[in-house]
Amino acid sequence: MKNNINVKRYFLFWMMALLALPAVAQVREDVAPKWANKVMKSIVSVLTYDKNNELLKSGTGVVVSDGIVVCDYNLLRNAYSGKVSDTSGTLVDVERILGADSNYGLVKMQVKGKKLTPVTIGGSTSASVGSQTYALAFSKNKVATCPAATVEKKDIVEEKYAYYTLSTAFEDKYTTAALFNAEGECLGIVQSPIGGKSYAIDINFGKNLSIAPILDKSGAVAMNNIFIKKGLPETMEESLVYLYIKSKSADNDEYLDLLNLFISQYPNNAEGYYRRSTVYQDLHRFDDADNDLKTYLRYAADKMVANANVASSIYTKLLYQPNAPYEKWSYDLSLDYMDKALAEAEQRVSNAKTDEEKKEGEVTLVQYKLQKAQILMAKKDDAQAISIYQEVNRSEYRSANTLLAECLAHEAAGDSMNIVIELMDSAINSFGDPLPKEAANFVMRRAKYHETAGNYRKAVQDYNTYCYLNNNQVQDRFYYDRALLEVSARMYQQAIDDINHCIEMAPNTALYHVEKSGIMLRVNRVDECIASARKAIELNPELSDAYRILGYALAEQGKKAEGIQNLEKAVSLGDETAKDILKRYK
Repeated sequence: MKNNINVKRYFLFWMMALLALPAVAQVREDVAPKWANKVMKSIVSVLTYDKNNELLKSGTGVVVSDGIVVCDYNLLRNAYSGKVSDTSGTLVDVERILGADSNYGLVKMQVKGKKLTPVTIGGSTSASVGSQTYALAFSKNKVATCPAATVEKKDIVEEKYAYYTLSTAFEDKYTTAALFNAEGECLGIVQSPIGGKSYAIDINFGKNLSIAPILDKSGAVAMNNIFIKKGLPETMEESLVYLYIKSKSADNDEYLDLLNLFISQYPNNAEGYYRRSTVYQDLHRFDDADNDLKTYLRYAADKMVANANVASSIYTKLLYQPNAPYEKWSYDLSLDYMDKALAEAEQRVSNAKTDEEKKEGEVTLVQYKLQKAQILMAKKDDAQAISIYQEVNRSEYRSANTLLAECLAHEAAGDSMNIVIELMDSAINSFGDPLPKEAANFVMRRAKYHETAGNYRKAVQDYNTYCYLNNNQVQDRFYYDRALLEVSARMYQQAIDDINHCIEMAPNTALYHVEKSGIMLRVNRVDECIASARKAIELNPELSDAYRILGYALAEQGKKAEGIQNLEKAVSLGDETAKDILKRYK
């Protein structure tokens, strides 16, 4: 009798122990529902590979429409390629990523080739709290059993998608599996278990993923961590915005791939051909670029703008890629397209029915005239360019920039520096008084012109104005350059102050110490000259100017032998001036 009691106690102990185990231990393989094998044709195996084509991960995906598969984001993270297989075992490539989200962990992708059967999708109301669900992972074999769990909690995320908390935790092999309700409708994708429970995100969330023109943080993170080709947003207008943003960050190969996709989807949209032509130019595929520009012109609704853009594209290539010759393109061809745009612009001004239309047309006309002048400048036809700039600068559309453009044209033509400076005066005066910060670069350019003309004190004044307009926030090189001007203007104390300030900002720049030694020599402060020259040599033993100045200063100080030694060192470094000085002391 006692033994029977012990057996009963032993049995009761183990029953209690089993009930106390974590929830994951309670999951059992239930008999598969009747529809399980039928829906398996809509469940696929997803295989992903790293950049060395080594298998990265594998898991389950769900076919949501023909050629479109949704799966767990972690399967695609860091993948460079992917393949999908259905129960027949045929592998097809993942062609493009159509959307991804790192927060809720889903990816939508397009696959090539084989026709795939979409799953029947249940809505966010197709499973309620307490209802039975089943997890199905991809399997080539007939499904006899699959784990079941009840819906313990259902939250709504992103205002319309269900997020399920399940009563138990599925085994690891069911992470990324598809979750179905009792009727065989797909509810979602199973995610990693946490705290003894599994979770699933609504399959509709994955089906509705798309690429936004400007990705939010979760989309950007997910897309950036997948290295498979991407798709485009769902509309043409959004795709153009997306392409513009990508043009700033993507490399040529990625950007070209997206442009090719855009053109295949919207073959009558002119913009795609124009944008692709710029990539072809970067790749030196000029025949392709030329063909795209011609196609762009054919499809462009506004021929005036299109001709101006083609003119600009040809001009840009000739100006910035001169070492990659292309016989079909020339500045004359660019001018031909520009003249067509100008003719249309003039016609629009003549045909304007309202003052607003006329004003808008005149602004465009001036822009195109300035564009033509730029092409003429690149062609070295400075006289015609000057004529256009003068015409614009006699009109109400004169500005600081148009005056600067005429100034540059006269400079290129080799005209009198007085003419150039006079135009710069007009450009700077057009800003009004007091000058805004935007005028600073104009003032600096005039300073350079004054320096060229030998107007050193006026150049120093412009340097002072430039410094003021920049709230004294200038670099050490500024003080060095101003010191040189001040020396030329015989403003020696100012030059000493500037070179000292320069050295304070960059004490280890040998050039600045050489300049200081030269200034000190001019004002007969020989000891300081020698000290600065020695410091320059300490910083850069190959600086011939420092040896020359040091040698001369020492010789003049009566230290002839040491002076000759330093002059000879300067000569050995190729200093011709030192050679002439040396003759005085030998």
